[in-house]
Amino acid sequence: MTTKTTALGLIRVVPNSELVRREQEAQQATADAQENNTNMVYEGLSGEIMSAWRDARDAKNAVLRRLQRAHRARTATYDPEKLRGIEEFGGSKEYARVTANKISIVRSWLRDVFLGQTNKPWGIRPTPKPSFRPDIELKIQEAVSAQVAQAFAEGQPMPEPEMLRAKASSERNRMEQELREEARATAQRMERKIEDQLAQADFNREFADFLDNIATYPSAIMKGPVLRMRKMLEWVDSGMGLEPSVGEAIITDYYNVDPFRLYPAPGATTPQEGYLFEHHTLTRKDLHDLIGVPGYDEEAIRAVLRETSVGGLHDWLGFHTDGESLESVPERLQKNVFEFDALEYHGPIQGRYLMDWGLDSTEVDDPEEMYEVCIWMIGKWVIKAQLNYDPLGVRPYFKASYEEAPGEFWGYGLPDILDDVQGVVNAAVRSLVNNMGIASGPQVAVNIDRLPPDVDITSLTPWHIWQVNDSQYGTNSGKAIEFYQPNSNVNELLTVIEKFYQFADDFSLVPRYMAGSDKVGGAGRTASGLSMLMDAANKGLKGVVANIDTGILAPMLTKLYNYNMEYDEDDSIKGDAQVVAEGAVALMRIESLQLRRNEFLQATANEIDMQIMGVEGRGTVLRAVAEGLELNTDKVVPPEEELQQAQLAQMAMPPSGGQGVNAPTPTMGNGQALMDGSAVTDNFSPPPAS
Repeated sequence: MTTKTTALGLIRVVPNSELVRREQEAQQATADAQENNTNMVYEGLSGEIMSAWRDARDAKNAVLRRLQRAHRARTATYDPEKLRGIEEFGGSKEYARVTANKISIVRSWLRDVFLGQTNKPWGIRPTPKPSFRPDIELKIQEAVSAQVAQAFAEGQPMPEPEMLRAKASSERNRMEQELREEARATAQRMERKIEDQLAQADFNREFADFLDNIATYPSAIMKGPVLRMRKMLEWVDSGMGLEPSVGEAIITDYYNVDPFRLYPAPGATTPQEGYLFEHHTLTRKDLHDLIGVPGYDEEAIRAVLRETSVGGLHDWLGFHTDGESLESVPERLQKNVFEFDALEYHGPIQGRYLMDWGLDSTEVDDPEEMYEVCIWMIGKWVIKAQLNYDPLGVRPYFKASYEEAPGEFWGYGLPDILDDVQGVVNAAVRSLVNNMGIASGPQVAVNIDRLPPDVDITSLTPWHIWQVNDSQYGTNSGKAIEFYQPNSNVNELLTVIEKFYQFADDFSLVPRYMAGSDKVGGAGRTASGLSMLMDAANKGLKGVVANIDTGILAPMLTKLYNYNMEYDEDDSIKGDAQVVAEGAVALMRIESLQLRRNEFLQATANEIDMQIMGVEGRGTVLRAVAEGLELNTDKVVPPEEELQQAQLAQMAMPPSGGQGVNAPTPTMGNGQALMDGSAVTDNFSPPPAS
């Protein structure tokens, strides 16, 4: 090595031999890394994970074609093999968007049910019979004992057992009523807490994507709650006005999982059975940012970064090996090429593997026991391993399908249901376009023996004069130019298309008039008839809403509810309650609930009902009606405190006629009186016995 002086100072001069040697070493290191990647040795914890991954990946291959076909149906593109056949035949490549149109209708319809209503499609409700606390039972016993003590103090005989049981039952009913009221208030506070957590996580945006997926793919998956550190913008008062302040906070986050990236265990029917893999793609920055994050192994992460820098970890997941085509890799994963493929594993792992990785005996006390864990793995390195601390071992993955398949993880989406219909309509549309082109003008037959040399026969022009020769064979009976008009089959093809559009309506349970189409006859020609048809169509789609309620909202929000019950510091939100998904109920009441509220409001607008309901009860009804009309209830109905004060003031006012508050109401002998104090004359009841 030598140095050379320049105007900028000393620079290093490396001979060619040194450069060649370094290049050879780099090439050898790359080759060794690729060889190690191909023949990667998986042992211990990584070996267990890779064995499960290969089984899950192979089982997913049977569903991969359906996922790709569903994606193409939504984007209205042909399968590559089908497209090659069409191009070989020639002609039109038109694609009728039957399935894509149905997906758009269902997506909009589901968003209206779950996200477009004033009321949430879920709620927190107290259990029908709240659990009695030990102190409640003690208070009941004290009340019974006090009655016995009072009897002895007054010199009365010991109360009968029936009286004591009646006293205990009365106290229990009173305590139970108080518990119900307390549980209702606690549930409302928990509901507001969960609603705030969902708003911070931007849950509606991810849930809207999920609703799009459930109409498209065999199954749609939501992930959460997952704890994430996220930057939060707050506005603080600095004394000179509000100023922005950026801080970090741990929130419960939610994700719509790409079905291409989820790999359930073979034979699993839900994400909670067997084990589960999610495929992540990370950039180098994403991976480097995990260094120092609690739970991640810094040495393993740095080993991954070093190996990748010399060409390692290429296709370590085995999506396509030698001899296999890229068709075995999901198309959407080919388009999103990142530097690192990572696997997130959820499932059981033997304790000894976790102890070998680094978990201590305080977390893993039995090496032979199977523990529910979450593991992140890149190549042969496990970069994270932690136990599932959910009390019930519930994983943060939940799935639902447009149409469930009993005993199967993957159900059926609209592209599966309409696959045959879409194929026939596509074929009919291509044939129609081809036939229109062929039948749009005449076919021309030219006898080139009778045309002079150098005559252009590649185009037709009006008023063209043709010069022809006699036939060289001595016969001039044949025409030099003949025109043939091909038959048009447009009407027949349109009939086929219309019939299969009707099949699409029937198979998908999504009629065209749900999107505002005027192609409806019979009962649909009148407003009331169309309303009945819409109601009948909703009954078919209620099953989809029920699948989302039972498969996604109820279990996912229950997991969040349990997390708050266990870890939240606010004890005022903790009580005996449960999560209730109300999507299907909301669908049934979307059109009729407001009408029924208005009818109830009118029916109770009388003095007798007002005495029963009181001002507070009337205010509750008015708030419900105002909420249904999306009005600001705080401005329409005064707060409960003001209503209570108004009711007390009304009770304190003397009745009409100048009588005092406690003045007796004038009555007849039967003791009856009207609301204004007027006596009631009873001419039908027998006179009282003297």
